Amino acid sequence: MTDSTELGARPKILVVDDSRIVRATIKKHLSELYELVEEADGEAGWRRLMSDDSISLLLSDLTMPELDGLGLLARVRASGEARMHYLPVIIISGEEDEETKLRCVECGANDFVTKSTDRTEMLARVKANLDLAQTRRDLAESRSVQIQTSTTDAMTGVGSSHLLNLQLEQSLAFAFRHNSEVTVMLLEINHGQTLQNKLGERVHGQLLGLLAKLLEAKLRKEDTLARLNDSMFAIVSPATPLIEARVVAERLRQTVANARVNYRNEQLRVTASIAVANSWHDDVHSAERMMALVQDRLFADPMDNHVFMVDAATTQTPIPLISEALVMLHKGSADELRPHLKALLNNLKPLLQLANEDLALNWDLSKLD
Repeated sequence: MTDSTELGARPKILVVDDSRIVRATIKKHLSELYELVEEADGEAGWRRLMSDDSISLLLSDLTMPELDGLGLLARVRASGEARMHYLPVIIISGEEDEETKLRCVECGANDFVTKSTDRTEMLARVKANLDLAQTRRDLAESRSVQIQTSTTDAMTGVGSSHLLNLQLEQSLAFAFRHNSEVTVMLLEINHGQTLQNKLGERVHGQLLGLLAKLLEAKLRKEDTLARLNDSMFAIVSPATPLIEARVVAERLRQTVANARVNYRNEQLRVTASIAVANSWHDDVHSAERMMALVQDRLFADPMDNHVFMVDAATTQTPIPLISEALVMLHKGSADELRPHLKALLNNLKPLLQLANEDLALNWDLSKLD
């Protein structure tokens, strides 16, 4: 079996009308430019629509057996499928009054033609509705692509989920090459849906924008704050050890809890729960796995105004970079370096061998093995 695609295929139109004469007339008007399929009642028309996703437009009568035109129209618009949402529906109108036509519009009809409409007008209406539907689909696709590739969340001004994924992947790649670590924090506003229902969409958006600014002020420049959905934010924090991450998470939790938010002479109490994951301690090296881990940690034991993370005392400490080791020595943290001396010297071994050969130092480097 081979797959084939017909180039220049004509748009397919479904005509649903219990009158064979009306169907024949419409076919005569449109068949030169369009492929037509016919059904004699609403139920048969609905079955055809569900089984054939290549239908580009529906022409439907109102008065039919089994399922009338309004019922068919209501099913189309209530189906939830994107193709049904954008499917143009033209009602074949007889002598219906304005109230009936208004009901059709309210149910999602795009246009009307009468059973006596001539060929020129019918062709023009069909073409106009097909063009408009294609334009709407193109705009929806463009918006979807824009949302997926945008780096800024329109509501709060912080990063988008797309930016978060980019930053997390880059940070993990850098950490893997340089024996470093990455921390991710997932922050959820407690009872976010209840807050949104109380405040309304516009005011709730203002609240999230305020909280985003407060959180961003508590982070380093190299950290990335992003909004994932209505009530959830995430922070990517490169080169942040677990002990430091706990301090940051507690600071963010307190920032939300201490926020003074007034709404109609009422002071709202807003809290957040935060989960923390660390690439080294959790032994995670992919962005997808790290986000799944931190989500599991946040939702495993729901609790308001709480920080969820592994116990740093029970986990291993990562080997610092050479530059980090020098900074630690400068700060007097020799005791923290001692467990890593052999690994650090092993990383330096190529440099030590070069110096030993070129400068004739006569070092016995075999002791490093």
